[in-house]
Amino acid sequence: MKTFLSTVLGVLIAGQIIAQQVIKLWETQAVLDVPESVLCDDSVVYVSCVNGNPADKDNNGYIARLATDGKIMQQHWFDGLHAPKGMAVHGALLYVSDIDRVAVIARDKGKLLRFIDIPGTKFLNDVTVSGQGVVAVSDMSDQAIYLIKGKKAELLLKNEKLDHVNGLYWEKNTLYVGVANAILAVDIETRNVTTVVENTGGIDGLERFEGNRFLISDWKGKVQVVGPDVPPVEVLNVAAEKYNAADIDYSAKTHILFIPTFFGNSVAAYRVE
Repeated sequence: MKTFLSTVLGVLIAGQIIAQQVIKLWETQAVLDVPESVLCDDSVVYVSCVNGNPADKDNNGYIARLATDGKIMQQHWFDGLHAPKGMAVHGALLYVSDIDRVAVIARDKGKLLRFIDIPGTKFLNDVTVSGQGVVAVSDMSDQAIYLIKGKKAELLLKNEKLDHVNGLYWEKNTLYVGVANAILAVDIETRNVTTVVENTGGIDGLERFEGNRFLISDWKGKVQVVGPDVPPVEVLNVAAEKYNAADIDYSAKTHILFIPTFFGNSVAAYRVE
């Protein structure tokens, strides 16, 4: 049964009220085993399920597929991963981070094409992809970001500024990066790093919202809208429900926010207006 939650949150900025109405559309049953990341692609929502300890190479992890109304189409659409986390789609390919490797999966058949090992990495997390098909993946435990071009990975940047680097969002020649308490911008060509938003708190998921604002999730359960020239607006907080808010996704087309609840073992969807 669908349940509905509606809140209106606002903040006075330059004489104007910026308000967000949040309506809960649906939530899956709690049968998804530690969902860490969600990725909505038109009529399909991919869910990476750790199904164990996020750092263990136990071969228990899997990818589930949902319909956009929350129906679980295939819980075990793809098996054979350790602890899958971030995902990105480019054309016919789905890229999934898996501790120290990235799985490349054919979306039409749900079959593995290859693993791209990244030696020396410790805790690969979020994944994003450019319009040209270059993949970026963050290593949260080693202050590093890697690029995958074709079948090979190379280090883009390793820097103390990348403290607890996690959420990634690629836009033109800029890679936006969520770190311990900020959003950074990395120029792909020059590798120059600048700070875009400060004092964000921890960042798990990072998505473009509207204009120069971003949606960010805090693993503890909070989702905020933040930007360089505006104070943060808390859109949602599911901590009271003992849920986490891991690697979110947001559809600018439908204004729907998808939240994997991690230890809540479900995925929930909200319309943000």
